[in-house]
Amino acid sequence: MTLSTRSRPVRTRPLRTQPAESQPARPSTSPRSRRPSAVAIAILVALALAGLSVLYLIQTSEVVSLGYQLTRLQNQHDAVELENSRLRYQIATYQALDRIERIARDELGMAPVRHVEYLDVTRPAPLPQPPSPSLPTPSFWQRVLDVLMGVGRATHESATGAS
Repeated sequence: MTLSTRSRPVRTRPLRTQPAESQPARPSTSPRSRRPSAVAIAILVALALAGLSVLYLIQTSEVVSLGYQLTRLQNQHDAVELENSRLRYQIATYQALDRIERIARDELGMAPVRHVEYLDVTRPAPLPQPPSPSLPTPSFWQRVLDVLMGVGRATHESATGAS
């Protein structure tokens, strides 16, 4: 084995330095980093579909719950209407004149009037009215002020003409 004495020139790489603050760092231009992978897209689509499915199920269960509530309220309404009709019928039977007459005769011992007799009653003479205390008549200016202020005064008339 022979060793060659020839020497090869050594290549040196320039040192990489951090970019200066005035120069923006360049994004990596590899094709993998620019585009999301097919697996990531499939996961995002699956998550979106799962979210929409959950929202659909929540909405459907709410509609079903409201349907049950509506049915329950309709049944309650029908029951109240039936009770109301029953009470109207009961009131009508209590107001029937035949029933009232039967209860009056049988249970209360009342009897129909056989002979009607009218009495003539004379009205007694009216009592004399005590004299009313005379109120002092207001002055002309007081009456004008009362009219402007909307103040009215009651006058006492004799009750002999009224019956």
